[in-house]
Amino acid sequence: MALSRLVVKFRDLPDLPYLPDSQPGRYFLQRHIPEWKTFPDIFPVMTIKSLFTSLKPGKIRHWMNKAIKSDPGYQPTDLLSYFAIDCEPGIGTDKLLHRLSQCKEIELAYRETDGYAPSANSYKEIICSGQEYLGPAPKGIDAVHAWRIPGGDGAGKVRFIDIEKGWMLNHEALRVNIFPETGINHHAYAEHGAGILGIVMMQPNETGAIGITPKVKGSVISQYRPDGLLNMADAIMTAIDRLRFGDVLLLEAQVLDPAGGENLLPVEIQEAVHRVTRLATALGIIVVEAGGNGNIYGNMGTDLDQFNLDGKKILNPRSTDFKDSGAILVAASSARIPHERMWFSNYGQRMNCFAWGEFIMTAGNHPGVSGCAINTYTENFGGSSGAAAIIAGAAIAVQSILEANHRPRLSSLEMRKILSDDSSGTSSANGRETDKIGVMPDLKRIIKHVADIRTVVKTRRKRLVES
Repeated sequence: MALSRLVVKFRDLPDLPYLPDSQPGRYFLQRHIPEWKTFPDIFPVMTIKSLFTSLKPGKIRHWMNKAIKSDPGYQPTDLLSYFAIDCEPGIGTDKLLHRLSQCKEIELAYRETDGYAPSANSYKEIICSGQEYLGPAPKGIDAVHAWRIPGGDGAGKVRFIDIEKGWMLNHEALRVNIFPETGINHHAYAEHGAGILGIVMMQPNETGAIGITPKVKGSVISQYRPDGLLNMADAIMTAIDRLRFGDVLLLEAQVLDPAGGENLLPVEIQEAVHRVTRLATALGIIVVEAGGNGNIYGNMGTDLDQFNLDGKKILNPRSTDFKDSGAILVAASSARIPHERMWFSNYGQRMNCFAWGEFIMTAGNHPGVSGCAINTYTENFGGSSGAAAIIAGAAIAVQSILEANHRPRLSSLEMRKILSDDSSGTSSANGRETDKIGVMPDLKRIIKHVADIRTVVKTRRKRLVES
């Protein structure tokens, strides 16, 4: 049985240590929290360590200081004051969580939850074939148009990292990098990871399938960290150290409602994940995040405007409690036009973009198993994870085109604004205010709007003719 994890954030303490490795937590807590000595001795042995362990404290402070300089709207918090308490199965975590939340030395405490990968399979009759999401609007994002422009296939210096739990790294159509700090590749999730990477960067072969940006420099970082424990916040921190301004980070995960419900929600509802995601976007990293697939039965999406965490509507942009991570939040739509919200997809004013959430052709055999085969493909990938991968591919294409044509890269907030702009995207069936899933980017209109690429291309062709 897996360990149960609680995340705590201490208030400013003068001698708060950095604990990169698991250590007995009882003595640490007795030292820093006087109330701990009065707790009934009912808790089994537990360990406490810093939540962010992949980077040294000096490197974390470096990125925080850089974010302060690069983003005037960034309000930093001390990420080194976040700790994880891992408890043995069977411990009374509810009682422990309640006691921790009452300690004046602790600013916040919550239980980490996990959820299924934010993908879904449709069992309805297939209404489309091939990869029409690559074609012109309103059907698709018009990646085909982007390929006609230098950089539109992802070629260049823009880097891309996918964070989830596992991948088929030996698939014939995938060329992906790993790092020493990538973490553990959990093979139970390999098919899902193959599908996501395939949507973004699948290499062309005899199947005729191709990724949105097949030439992008892609890498992976696992939610399962080198210590074997699930830690999304640390995975994002690791990615921050590998990415630079204008690179693209994809968060392929969702979490269960911490209140104990059956709803699957964006990972940024967890405070530490929100904070480190905001650090990434303050540094100019484009973060694309799956919006989640409603409840665990996949039959109803959740209205994020109404989601309540400790009495606060943190995902409602019209609420005073709104907390903006800066990420591009993505919903899932039908393949058929006009695009309707998929019944399972979360929705709300916080959703920036939508893309196909069904019938996506990509690598792997999700939700089946490829076994030893490395040449499997599916035409039935979907969910908000498939939609998020499509949006990540669109972001890579735009950024790579700008760079290839000697234009400055877009910041995270600039990219979000452009990809979610009604004037350069495809509307959902009933519009933004009713469907609450944003727009689907139209790369043809975006490219024309953002950088006047046509002028650049014409100038280049004229020079080639003259030479």
